Amino acid sequence: MKAIIRNVLLACLISTFALFGALGNSQQSRIHSKQTVIAKHQEPFMTERRKETLTCLSVAILAWVFCFWRCAAINRRLAIEREYQRRFNDYMRNSAFYRQF
Repeated sequence: MKAIIRNVLLACLISTFALFGALGNSQQSRIHSKQTVIAKHQEPFMTERRKETLTCLSVAILAWVFCFWRCAAINRRLAIEREYQRRFNDYMRNSAFYRQF
């Protein structure tokens, strides 16, 4: 359970920073787009900002996808472990019962 909480908190932290990066980048583009004079040499910078914004958003989405994938793997392993423990306890109860007779 601790590992699942740790994964969720890590995904929250990573996605927060990535979203701040995306929002900060979009604010930069809004400031420059409001200027009346837009030179031709600013076009590559605007394209680069869009790429950085998309990269930040994809990092945030990937953080959550990997978090859910990892939590599912941990839950699967815990379920297998619980099933093994249940079978072991049943076996020990039954073998102790038959040993008394």
